[in-house]
Amino acid sequence: MPTVAPGRIAATSRRWMALVCLGVLWCGPDGAMAQTAGPALPDGPPESAELKVANRPICTLRVPVYGMPPAERARSIQSSLTVLVERGGPLRVTTAEIPEGVAVLVDGTLLFRVLAGDVNQERGETPQIVAAAAARNLEVALAEMREVRDTRSMLPAALHSLLATLIAALVLWLLWRAYRWIAPRLRTAIRHRIETRVPHWGRHVVGPAGVERLLMAPLRIFLWIVALLVGYEWLAYVLQRFPYTRPWGEALFANLFEVLGQLARGVLSALPGLFFVLLIFYLTRLVVRAVHAFFRGVEEGRIPPGWVDETTARPTARLVSAVVWLFGFIAAYPYIPGSDSQAFKGIGVFVGLMLSIGSSGIVNQAVSGLMLMYTRALRPGEFVQIGDTEGTVRAVGFVNTRIETLRHEEISIPNAVIAATVTRNYSRLAGEGGVRLPTKVTIGYDVPWRQVHAMLMLAAGRSKSIAQTPEPRVLQTALHDFYVEYTLVVSVADPARKLLVLDELHGNIQDVFNENGVQIMSPNYEADPAQPKVVAREDWFKPPANR
Repeated sequence: MPTVAPGRIAATSRRWMALVCLGVLWCGPDGAMAQTAGPALPDGPPESAELKVANRPICTLRVPVYGMPPAERARSIQSSLTVLVERGGPLRVTTAEIPEGVAVLVDGTLLFRVLAGDVNQERGETPQIVAAAAARNLEVALAEMREVRDTRSMLPAALHSLLATLIAALVLWLLWRAYRWIAPRLRTAIRHRIETRVPHWGRHVVGPAGVERLLMAPLRIFLWIVALLVGYEWLAYVLQRFPYTRPWGEALFANLFEVLGQLARGVLSALPGLFFVLLIFYLTRLVVRAVHAFFRGVEEGRIPPGWVDETTARPTARLVSAVVWLFGFIAAYPYIPGSDSQAFKGIGVFVGLMLSIGSSGIVNQAVSGLMLMYTRALRPGEFVQIGDTEGTVRAVGFVNTRIETLRHEEISIPNAVIAATVTRNYSRLAGEGGVRLPTKVTIGYDVPWRQVHAMLMLAAGRSKSIAQTPEPRVLQTALHDFYVEYTLVVSVADPARKLLVLDELHGNIQDVFNENGVQIMSPNYEADPAQPKVVAREDWFKPPANR
């Protein structure tokens, strides 16, 4: 610790003792004011004030002295220091032990005191430690104050600042030129990849421009980060060149390194968790690949497990994969950085609430889809009738089933509707003699039923599109008041050709009945006409019909 002349310390102590005696005489013998005027701590915790000189923190004042609060003490010390600097001299800073604490002197003149109440004892501070640090800070501040008053020292600072500005501008210009050179080439490569790798439906989701902007975003973000860092370093460097703003520049550098250090510590602390997350993700991906390979073999017929067939292999693979990924996420969740934060938990609760509110209908459809898949009620390629919809099953999904009708329309039916509706599957038994296809005619009682049977069988025999095994059959399905209802049942190998088969069969029925002079009484019968309602053979091909 620097030494001070004993005579000067003694003179200073005598001045302080004289002031104390005057205070006692003025307050009276009870000493009430003497207690408040001394350097002791007040009853309540005072508001501390930071002593700053030339924008540089020196120390923190926490207790009043002689009724002067810490803020007033700081202003008084700054005023005294300004007088000392203007007076000139070496401005040598020293410290000295005094009964109340430690005195800080400039060129032997008392500037301020560090009292016992000015230290933070919880941090292990003492008046000696605080005074020594304050003396070091004050020496730097005084040197900067002398530098401000020296105009010759400001010229190099201005030149350095100008040079730093030119270098920063050059770096930013080079960054801009590099972006202008890289961006067109990168856009061309992105467009080529989009046209060759991204599927047609993917290009229409966000559009080619949206995909291009999305892939260009990392480059723009990187350039913006580099530009901001250049600007930040330039500002900190320029501020450090000038004495008055030097503490701000040092603070900028310190804050940058502190942030980078915190970021590095955060990354290092998150590395073990990220390693476990990647390991769990890798193992889960291996299991999912094995699951898909197994069920792909089942779908292709190479693996016959017995409990799943070719039609249910693909949805079963999706279900098992979803379950595996779910367990993988549950296992990896505790190792995700930030998973224990309140924000992460709040997002999880919000997502769970949204899923629970909006997924009731989806769950119902998915359960119905699983029921359709595993009960094998519907399979892709089968010809079915669901309600009023008739067509070929194209896909059975978890939510809906797609049907292609005979009019070449695709109809999407929710699985919950299918589960609650009667479904007719024409293809399931088509391999066992084809699908039975009925058609009806009504003939009056004056026509022998055996003749009607023979004519219907003759019409069926002329139809080349129906299957002859099993043979067609004619049934009398109803005896109405005025006519008999006959049903001709034929077999169709392909249910999807039902309309074409009926078209040919109905044409042959009309031809045979016209040839034999028997009129078809459908749809209604009221009285016998004067002449039978039949078409003569010579009129079968009246224009515009062609032979």
